[in-house]
Amino acid sequence: MLHEKINLGNSGYGTRDTILTTYVQNNLEGVPARRRPAVIICPGGGYEYQSDRESEPIALEFLKRGYQAFILEYAVLEENETKGLLPYPQMDLAKAVAYVKEHQEVWNVDGEQITILGCSAGGNLCALYSGFYQQDWFIKKTGYSQKQMQVQAMILCYPVIDFRAGWPKEDDIRRRISVEEAWQGAQNLVTEQTPRTFIWHTNTDGTVPAENALLFAQALLRHGVDSECHMYHRGCHGLSLANEQTKVRGEHLNPHVAGWFDTAFEWLEE
Repeated sequence: MLHEKINLGNSGYGTRDTILTTYVQNNLEGVPARRRPAVIICPGGGYEYQSDRESEPIALEFLKRGYQAFILEYAVLEENETKGLLPYPQMDLAKAVAYVKEHQEVWNVDGEQITILGCSAGGNLCALYSGFYQQDWFIKKTGYSQKQMQVQAMILCYPVIDFRAGWPKEDDIRRRISVEEAWQGAQNLVTEQTPRTFIWHTNTDGTVPAENALLFAQALLRHGVDSECHMYHRGCHGLSLANEQTKVRGEHLNPHVAGWFDTAFEWLEE
């Protein structure tokens, strides 16, 4: 297995470089060579950090099921930055998608089966990205073609979708993330070309209200995008896999919600 951290450089915000961590399986000797689907994981963390609980544990679950997995460390808020954070995290994701496609042969990746997965703020990153990469201004800003940035599927776990729907609670944080009106609600960027999407949330999420997921699910439905939305009746924010592996406190252990991964994987494979 190839497990390394690749520095993709800085997209233009702050001091941190974009880092892509690889979990790439080799084809086994004696087994017919094959290209594997890939997933690029964007952990949550309120656009202030990247959660370890939403990183490697999820990557390893995909690895176990035959995927090549990648974790993205993207730009986050920095005190000394005067410009808005967006769209720099999305530019970081564009770099990652293009880089994986560029190395698809050596990494045994099927470039036509790339999924992006985002948790919480990472879900916002992915949801906005799915709209941005269809737009000319973003293509010009990144220097990549739409084909280089295109993904086939998206999994959104308790995502932030609309900055006016309960997160962030502080106006100052929202302004530091972005003041662009068009970017306040990712649901407004959904088109018929939005990647097929699996989205899940819990009704009792006290940090990012479940309304966020419903806003995006409704937009997907209106535009005829293949999608699946699961609203679990209870569960806190930041559940990740909701099992022993990602438990910090007792509330993070939720066997009912933990079924989301099997359901999402089954949906991906259809």
